[in-house]
Parts: sequence; C-alpha cells; structure tokens
Amino acid sequence: MLSSKKTSSKTIHLQNQIQDLENRFKRALADYQNLEKRHASQKGDLIKFANQGLLDKLLPLLDDLERAQAHLQDSGLELIIGQFRQLLISEGVTPIISDRQIFDPQTMDCAEVVPGPKNKVVTTLAKGYYYHDRVLRPARVEVGSGQKK
Repeated sequence: MLSSKKTSSKTIHLQNQIQDLENRFKRALADYQNLEKRHASQKGDLIKFANQGLLDKLLPLLDDLERAQAHLQDSGLELIIGQFRQLLISEGVTPIISDRQIFDPQTMDCAEVVPGPKNKVVTTLAKGYYYHDRVLRPARVEVGSGQKK
C-alpha cells in the first residue's frame, strides 16, 4: 500500500509538472505571437514612413511653384502643380485644412497673433500636410486675438 501511495504521489507530482510546463509553453507561445505581430506592425510602419524625409523636402518646392503661379498665372505651370499635388496624394500626403479653422496646436504653428476672431486662423502663411495619419509639416498660421482691426 505504501508503494501505491508513492506511485500516486509521484503521478500527482508529474501531472503538476506537466501542467506547469504546458502553462509555460502557452505563455511563451503567446509572447512569441505578440512579438511577431509587433514586428510585422513595426515593419509595416517602417515601409509606410520610409519616404517621409524625401516628401518633406519636396514640400518647399511645391510652395515655390504655387507662389510663382500666383504671379505668373501660367496654364502650363498650373498643370504641373496639379500633377505634383496628385503625386503627393498618391503617396499619402494630404493638406491640413487651416483657413478659418480654430487653431489646433497639434497641426498648426502660430507665427503671429493678429486682430481677428479669437483663436481662429486668420491667414495661412504656409500650408501644412499630413503623411498618412501623421503631421508631416504643420501649417504656419496667423491666429486671431479676439480684437477687431
């Protein structure tokens, strides 16, 4: 009978060890799967945002073309600017709407406070842009002080 108790005790001990090892395995597997998901997400973000620096460098060129067009009123230049904008949109770059909006420090930089409606954008000095879901370049704006001109 003592032998039977020892066997039973050993069996229980071994079953507990098996259960413990199964739990450890499940936790390790879950950790590994989470690591794979995080790695895939980071890799996707890296690919998605790899061109961010280049696109940021192209924006001043677009600004210059738009300023030139404001003075020249050339139909050929307007066509090129339109193609440039479409290229940026196809790459995930979209403009931040700032004119007459409430000032948003997340997407806008206040260059100056001027007479006008309180906390509303009076003038956009430089357009801002999103790159996918991130601010690529904040809009540079003049914000109203709440005083009339």
